[in-house]
Amino acid sequence: MVVVRVPILCYHRIETPPSSSAGDTNFVTPALFAAHLRALTALGFRGVTVGDLLRWQRGEGSLPPRPIAITFDDAYASVVEHAFPQLAAIGWPSTIYAVTAYLGRTNAWDPHAPPSALLDAAALRDARSVGHDVGAHTRHHRRLKGLDQTACHEELAVARAELEQAIGAPCDSIAFPYGSHDRATLRAVQRAGYRGACTLKRWTNGRRTNPLRLGRMSVGGPLPSWKLLGKLGKMFLTPAFT
Repeated sequence: MVVVRVPILCYHRIETPPSSSAGDTNFVTPALFAAHLRALTALGFRGVTVGDLLRWQRGEGSLPPRPIAITFDDAYASVVEHAFPQLAAIGWPSTIYAVTAYLGRTNAWDPHAPPSALLDAAALRDARSVGHDVGAHTRHHRRLKGLDQTACHEELAVARAELEQAIGAPCDSIAFPYGSHDRATLRAVQRAGYRGACTLKRWTNGRRTNPLRLGRMSVGGPLPSWKLLGKLGKMFLTPAFT
């Protein structure tokens, strides 16, 4: 019996960083992203969405051989410009996680990062129309661990409602900013109606992995393909502590 394990990769900005941000690991150049995709496809990986993974966990769908999920946190406009054409060329979908109070604006939650345009509601709807998945990345990009119940409600439940209104479709998953969460966060996520949540814990995901603590690896900076594949290999060796 083949045991299926699904890795999730987390990207942010698919663009060339300015010289002042050369060390910012949120950047991956379009050329490097293309190299990553070539390396992954050469090993037989096939792209799926986080929604596909969650449906498979519930027994409501199937996955292709060697599935992998590509995700983009923050919903930068550069993803549509530079990543989507490359994904379309190999027939891969992805999942975008949007910060709902900043749709169509810039990444003002991070004063230390160069400002960059974020996707608006229409662009997110367009992404869904060509097969990409859209989830929430909270309302204000706050660290969720330790937040009180009122703040959690705004960052989780209100964000979900706003995103569903923006895209005209259900929002089933969320990605925790900075990977920050605790047990209270998981309870709040469940109350808010999400069916899945992405952490930044470096493990792969099986049918019995807690859907509210999906493993995911952040990818950024000048990470050559051979290093990416090495880190990916280690993910498959790491047990999921759910």
